[in-house]
Amino acid sequence: MRIRTSTVPPHASEGHPGRNATTGAGAFVYHGSLAVARSIERDFTAAEKYLRGDSIMSRTFDHLEHARSTTFVTGNAHDDDHYNFAMKTVAWDPHSALQTTSGGRQSPALGLGHELVHADESPTIRAHLDATYDPAYDNREERRVILGAETHAARTLGEGTRHDHGGRVYHVNSPTVLA
Repeated sequence: MRIRTSTVPPHASEGHPGRNATTGAGAFVYHGSLAVARSIERDFTAAEKYLRGDSIMSRTFDHLEHARSTTFVTGNAHDDDHYNFAMKTVAWDPHSALQTTSGGRQSPALGLGHELVHADESPTIRAHLDATYDPAYDNREERRVILGAETHAARTLGEGTRHDHGGRVYHVNSPTVLA
């Protein structure tokens, strides 16, 4: 995928939900329809290369890079990985790994992949699953992502798998390492 650096998002008519006082115009690098905060571009690129080693994660990147609307990826250093459905924005800490409740370890890259799988789901299906409680996974949307794409990628890439939505975060030096 060719990377485009610009101050104007590819879908300017839809607005720019990632633009704010801390990111500003021109603070994103576009991977097709994925707008990545320039501050995490190097970590994002490493994570994407790593995750593309799994067929489901590779397909997720392809879908989002060729989508009709922009998905934003912003960075933080607060162990905060989540997807904001209303803003079509993934928040990702590229140095926050996860120790699962069963003792396995997951890289920050897999955390990014998890959030991108949320972003790649149909809004109608996602809303229904998100609103359906699940005692181990908080809701059916988390269950879908964890037991589906996340587990597939974890097994392909040699990482730990989860059996719930819990775990303990810890700091690593690179998005593709476990320790």
